[in-house]
Amino acid sequence: MELRQLEYFMVLSEELHFTRAAQRLHISQPTLSQQIKVLEQTVGALLFNRIGKKITLSKAGEILYDQCQHIFSTLEQTKIQLQALDDVDHEQLRIGAYPGAIYDLISLSVLHYIEQFSIAPAKVLANEHVTTLLEQDEVDIAFSYHENNRINGSYVEIPLYDEHFVFVAHRSHPLIQKDVLSWQDIFDEPLTLFPETHTSRMLLKQATADKGIEFKAILETENTHAMLHFLEQRLGSSIMLRSLYSQLRNPYIEARAIDTEAVKEVVLIVPKKEKLPYAVKEYLPMFERFLGTKGIEAKDRMSLLLLSNDSFSL
Repeated sequence: MELRQLEYFMVLSEELHFTRAAQRLHISQPTLSQQIKVLEQTVGALLFNRIGKKITLSKAGEILYDQCQHIFSTLEQTKIQLQALDDVDHEQLRIGAYPGAIYDLISLSVLHYIEQFSIAPAKVLANEHVTTLLEQDEVDIAFSYHENNRINGSYVEIPLYDEHFVFVAHRSHPLIQKDVLSWQDIFDEPLTLFPETHTSRMLLKQATADKGIEFKAILETENTHAMLHFLEQRLGSSIMLRSLYSQLRNPYIEARAIDTEAVKEVVLIVPKKEKLPYAVKEYLPMFERFLGTKGIEAKDRMSLLLLSNDSFSL
């Protein structure tokens, strides 16, 4: 049983659709089907129920999915411990990130970086004013919202993606049957939301203020595990940023787009240096691929790839 096969299985469990899962993994559908078949032969049980074009997790699949969550959680903890060794032979990757959804997404991508480059040291610092971190030479690059920074001539912003809100609920929820929802569709829903001091909640308030809508939560929590349990038990639903939802791994939870304008534009802020640190050049192409696995397509993919080229400078 290979880790790669388990990763394929996890993505397919989340998508429950071979074509979408293959696109997220950047592999062909026949390759995905073959690897799942090999995995089923290895464990000696069918992992998915196939009814026409529709698939669902089998009982064996549900058991393997639960175990995979423990496996990947253990791997991530191991990576953090390895990072603490701080091997001085490697250049440290230093990144600043706006607190909240951006910070969580970047931290997750850095875990993948550590996995790919063994125990290469890295740090991710949270700050609402990431340019301060750059000016004080605490980080080499930073991720933030376009509107939240005053960029002078020493830096350049590279557009990454537009942030949107999505409606999140158990896959059996009636509203999940719709492709796109309006704020009015959701207004009377029992919701679990982040606390009012959380960045995502403040952005939600800003996005709905001009529409005279204010959502009330029956549960407020910063713990995403508690949120998922709430949704799994079909006690209600949630509204969260798309990038936050992309980090969840749960085959029973689905999201639907909300028909509204983008909340914010997420950008990469890079100092105008003759050459970027080697660790940054290693990280950026991996980060672009990482976004793809989360269903997020970089708006300026070419700039990300060019920055990783030793012959290119800003």
